[in-house]
Amino acid sequence: MPQHAQDPRTPVSSIGNSSIPRAMAADNILDVTLRDGGYLNQWRFTDAEVGAVLDHLMRYAIRHAEIGFLRAPADATSAVNGCPTNFLRQLADTHPQMRLVAMLNPADPDWRAAIDGRLDILSMVRLTCTTEVLDHALQIADAIHQILCPPAVSINLISISSYRHDEIANLVQRVDRSSAVDYLYFADSRGALAPREVGPLIDLARRHCHQSLGFHAHDTRGNAIENSRVAFDHGCELVDVSLDGFGLAGGNTPFAGLLAAAGLADDAVEIHTQAFCARELSLRHAPGDDRALYRALANRNLDPIWAKDLTDLYPDRLTGLLEALPRRTYKTLDSAQAALGATAAEIAAGSPAVSEPHRRCA
Repeated sequence: MPQHAQDPRTPVSSIGNSSIPRAMAADNILDVTLRDGGYLNQWRFTDAEVGAVLDHLMRYAIRHAEIGFLRAPADATSAVNGCPTNFLRQLADTHPQMRLVAMLNPADPDWRAAIDGRLDILSMVRLTCTTEVLDHALQIADAIHQILCPPAVSINLISISSYRHDEIANLVQRVDRSSAVDYLYFADSRGALAPREVGPLIDLARRHCHQSLGFHAHDTRGNAIENSRVAFDHGCELVDVSLDGFGLAGGNTPFAGLLAAAGLADDAVEIHTQAFCARELSLRHAPGDDRALYRALANRNLDPIWAKDLTDLYPDRLTGLLEALPRRTYKTLDSAQAALGATAAEIAAGSPAVSEPHRRCA
């Protein structure tokens, strides 16, 4: 653990039987602007932009910052999409109060080269996981914990809305058996969850694992702030934000909105953050029409990253089909395409299972 970083495994608050609501603190917030917002500019931030992001976070006492992806040198496309050692050391020197976090893809065959020489600079490594790579991710966590003073390790289960609760319980129990994992994160990658669904999800995790918990929301349906607050109230120690909500598809939990809602900043934080982003960053949100489609997909628990494939398949009638599509735990693009095909066939056959308004929309 680098000397400039407090160990993020130390809980900021505890969960008891008291009915007193938990008070969120700045140390419960982790910013992902560079890593998740980087999808909007292919992670091509200048050094000045990276420094400006960290400075803005420090203005509001936010010290957890995800800097980017860990890549092997041959696979890096930018400083943020690679996190080379000299880049991380420079940030640690110029921003010693920050706790630098980076994400590693366990499916990367060259993951050892991606972490080589960098772990002593980081306060946390986050491993992004689906059920298919979870066991390998746990092996990587074991390897990371073999070094002297390792960073905290987080298993980030992505697209958590695509799993049933019994499937999630199984995943959580597998993580619980590891002594090398410090955090278990649920990522609502699709932005499909409603606030009423988040509490039971976090409660389930608390019943089945000993690790500290985190929550990564997407704002596709406009629920990210409330979902993050519910996750925290039910026991998460960390929740993710990004400046102006910049992120993939529907974007992430807006930094200013969550700080204001949690009483960590006054309402002026919104104006200051928007002005900062317009002045200092090259990031721009997806067009409004795209965001409307992402929302329609998330309403049915479909991944917004499937938008182009599904639009190509149904260029003139996707919106109507989505209105008639049942909400289920669709795990793959193939399963979504099959369900949409079945819905289209039902509409064409005049099935009573599809309402008249849905037929008109289609």
